[in-house]
Amino acid sequence: MIRHARRLVAALRAGGAILVAALGAGVRMIRCRHRLAVRRIMGGLGASVAMLVFGTPASGKVVHYRVDADATQIVASVNEPFARIRGAASGAFTVLSGKIDGDPANPRTNSHVEIVFDAKSYHSDDPQRDIKVIRDSLDAANFPRITFVSTRIEDLNWEVPGSDATATVVGNLTLHGVTREIRVPIDAILSPDGKLSADGEVRFDFTEFGVAPPSALFGSVKSGTIVDLNFRVIAVPAERLPPAR
Repeated sequence: MIRHARRLVAALRAGGAILVAALGAGVRMIRCRHRLAVRRIMGGLGASVAMLVFGTPASGKVVHYRVDADATQIVASVNEPFARIRGAASGAFTVLSGKIDGDPANPRTNSHVEIVFDAKSYHSDDPQRDIKVIRDSLDAANFPRITFVSTRIEDLNWEVPGSDATATVVGNLTLHGVTREIRVPIDAILSPDGKLSADGEVRFDFTEFGVAPPSALFGSVKSGTIVDLNFRVIAVPAERLPPAR
């Protein structure tokens, strides 16, 4: 009788241990599924927030940016007279104003870029060169501003909102009183704090705008006529910047 009682107690203990183990496994499985569900919810929420921050192709809202003149860099490089010896001369321009407007839902047709920089602001590492470029080549006294106004966006590659984008900005460059269409390839990115950065380079023959090449030796030796215009344009939401100067 005592043996039967002991066997019964042992069986009950074993059954209880099995039941406790099964309950523990079930609880762990429920917790694991709960954590997975929470991660999925938070992941979806994070993606939604990112879409709101960076813009979404379905947003349909036009955004307005102003070019930060102090942070933007525009550098022009031209081969100097005796270029094989002296190489290229580079000089920078100061931006006067600029704006970028666009609709993330339709950037190809609803985007607009406009930048104005000061022809008199050209400065390099040679004051004498600066005088010749400003006075003789650019004729900045009569044509004080250089402007670029976009007309369309082509070759846009922007797969994920918030990621890098590449495009070709087509527009009209007005230099020395002459307006011609140019095509400007750019790489752009929108940072998490809303700052837009666009880098690029465009090359053209400045004599097509009526600009005379700088010269040396009393005009007997002239510089190259091809200019490489490198730029980094920084723009921020319009409300963050003070009025344009």
